[in-house]
Amino acid sequence: MARAAARPDPAATTADPAVAVADLDAGFAAWWAERRSAARLSVAPVPFRELPQWSFTRDGDLVHDSGRFFTVSGMRVRGPEGSGRDQPVIVQPEIGVLGLLVKHLDGEPHVLLQAKAEPGNIDGIQLSPTVQATRSNYTRVHRGGATRHLEHFTGPGRGRVLVDSLQSEQGAWFWRKHNRNMVVEPVGEVAEHPDFRWIALRTVRLLLRVDHLVNMDTRSVLGCLPPGPVLSEPVPRVSALTSWLIDAKQHCPWYAGPVPLADVGGWTRTETEIADVRARSFRIIAVRVEAGTREVRQWAQPLLAPRRPGLAVFLCRTSEGVRRVLVRARTEPGLGDLVELGPTVQWSDDTGPAVPEEAGPFDGSALSGDPACVRFDAELSEEGGRFHRAATRYRIVDADPSLPSDDAELPDDYRWLTPHQLHALVARGHHVNVQARSLLACLASLP
Repeated sequence: MARAAARPDPAATTADPAVAVADLDAGFAAWWAERRSAARLSVAPVPFRELPQWSFTRDGDLVHDSGRFFTVSGMRVRGPEGSGRDQPVIVQPEIGVLGLLVKHLDGEPHVLLQAKAEPGNIDGIQLSPTVQATRSNYTRVHRGGATRHLEHFTGPGRGRVLVDSLQSEQGAWFWRKHNRNMVVEPVGEVAEHPDFRWIALRTVRLLLRVDHLVNMDTRSVLGCLPPGPVLSEPVPRVSALTSWLIDAKQHCPWYAGPVPLADVGGWTRTETEIADVRARSFRIIAVRVEAGTREVRQWAQPLLAPRRPGLAVFLCRTSEGVRRVLVRARTEPGLGDLVELGPTVQWSDDTGPAVPEEAGPFDGSALSGDPACVRFDAELSEEGGRFHRAATRYRIVDADPSLPSDDAELPDDYRWLTPHQLHALVARGHHVNVQARSLLACLASLP
């Protein structure tokens, strides 16, 4: 498949995270080093037969004996003239909670973050939201400990809700998965615990620049926070933008449907992995996990393991004091409506995008090597509870002045949007994909 530019070199990202953290905040660095030591995370690959409480059905799907948590099944994607692909996909119909507690301390907003160990994490633990839990976890199907601070996000006694929306996750790897993204101001006391720390919001945004430190779920919720007021910015044209996005959904030439894993063509299963015969895409593997700071100290589970990092880039420009980013109405087969707003450029772990298509017109600009044009560049991890060492290189790059500034001169599936306009669509749910929400969080860190 043709490419307009080479895939980025993962080594060309931020230096050692521990050094970078110490440079930013010595107090945070000491706490972080102590929590990394306490986590005692051990992850070892095992054959599928050594997954207690997991088994393959007659249809080939990999399921948990409880019928809860998630299932590894199949997805069939088809497009124009019969093009497309089969692939495994993670099916997780439960709606989980991704929640941030926020309050003002010393005159500025702070958020309560958790040092959380996940089996797929790069570097073991990462900064997670106050609550990051599937329904199976917080209803304690695993028979482990209770989810801390859940009471602030559910039930009549919860705090003052500032953000509350259902948002999608990776449509290349999940089948129609979504989680409830919440930001809540607590109304009572918040219990202290060594794994949790109040951190100034401005510091968290600086920590986004450290590779593999702020996890995907935290970035997703941060991406739902509206930007501060910008007096020079017009009221968002949300109705017109919504109509444009609905047009893209209506005219999308692709369709996708679930199939049993046994019917997925072009993939094989061995004792230790499910992989495509061309060895180009992700694998499904099994791992045994031990963790010192989790509700359950030992367990085993499947994970989706990408072969290489992905890429997500916003091209941006500022005119008359107003910043805009170039977004794309992007097709991902596992999304409920197939299309949501994504970054200017988004590559999956495959050598091609999640849905086969020609190279994008802005790939070359997105990989600009001119340091003066690069506003943000870090390799950040994706969800460590379902993916094994999945990473994406996130970049924000000043657009070449020669790029059209008028939407009418752009390809039909691209638009220039202000952060306020994009956040107005985030608030509606299922309009802005998880990679773009991560980039919105990164965008808020820029001066």
